[in-house]
Amino acid sequence: MTNTIKRYVTACAAVVTAVAGVVATAPAASANPPYGVNIRGKEPFNTDVLMSKLCGDMTGADKSFVFNIHTGEAVESKKAFGKAPYYHLASGQSRSLTSGAPAGSHWALTNGWEVVVGNCEFPEAYSWTWLGKERRISNDSVTNCGHGTASLGVNESYATTRGASVSVGLNTKFGYKSGDLAAEVGASVSYSWSWSKTHTLGRQVTISVPRGYQGWIDARPRMRTVRINPVFHVQYYNWSDGQSEVGTVVHNWRGRDYNRIWSYGYYVDAYADIVNSDGTPAMDYVTRDKRGSC
Repeated sequence: MTNTIKRYVTACAAVVTAVAGVVATAPAASANPPYGVNIRGKEPFNTDVLMSKLCGDMTGADKSFVFNIHTGEAVESKKAFGKAPYYHLASGQSRSLTSGAPAGSHWALTNGWEVVVGNCEFPEAYSWTWLGKERRISNDSVTNCGHGTASLGVNESYATTRGASVSVGLNTKFGYKSGDLAAEVGASVSYSWSWSKTHTLGRQVTISVPRGYQGWIDARPRMRTVRINPVFHVQYYNWSDGQSEVGTVVHNWRGRDYNRIWSYGYYVDAYADIVNSDGTPAMDYVTRDKRGSC
C-alpha cells in the first residue's frame, strides 16, 4: 500500500504541473478509478452507504467488519463479535481460548451476516481545474489625476485554500482546522499543492487607468479538484453455515473473482489552489477601476 501511494503521488505531482495552464469552469463527465469492480447494482442494498462505512475514516489501515448481505448494514467486528444479531451460540467447544463462549459451545455467524477484512485505497478517478472567485489581491490602488498610464506597485497578499466534500455520510475530519490534508483524506491527494499559506509578493505592475479613475488589481485563483472513489481491498472474507465457528474463508469479495471493490456514488472531492513552480499561487490577473477623487 505504501509503495502504491508513493508511486501515485509522484505521478500526480507531474499532472498538476501539466494542467496548471489549462483552466476549466466545470468538470467533464465523471470517470472511474483505474482498478477494482463497481459493485453498485450487483448487491440488493445501497453499496454507496456500505463503502462509506468501510472507508469513511479515510485511512489505509487494515480493518474488519461484520456486514449483512441483505441490508448492507456494517459493524466493526470487535463491536459485533459474540453479540446478537451478528453471532449466536452453537454447540461444540470453541477452538479459541479467548472466544468468551460458555464451555461446550462457540460463537457462529448468524445466517446473512458475513465478515470482511481489508484496507482502503484512494486512487484518483478524475480531476479538473477551474477558476475561483475573483478577489482583490492588491493592498494598494492608484488614482490617475494626470494623463497616460498610472504605475501601481502591488503588494499581493493571498491565502491559498483547501477543502473536501464527501458524497455519502459525514466525516468530521473535513473541517481542516489543522494538520495536513494527506493525513486526513489519504496520502494520494497530498500532491505538491500549497495548503493554507498566505503569500505576500511585492512586484511592480503597470496598469492603464483613465483620468479621474482609481485602479487596482484583482485575480481569480486557479484551482484543481480531484475526485476519488475509495477502493476497498479485500484481504479475507468469511461466511458460516450457521453452525461452523470459522466457516468458509476466501480472499475475494463474497467468493467472487475480484478482491477490490468500489461504488460509483461514493466519492470524495478534494480541492486546492494550483501553485507555480516557485510555490506561489497560480492566478489570472484582472485590472479593475472606478471613478476616483483627484
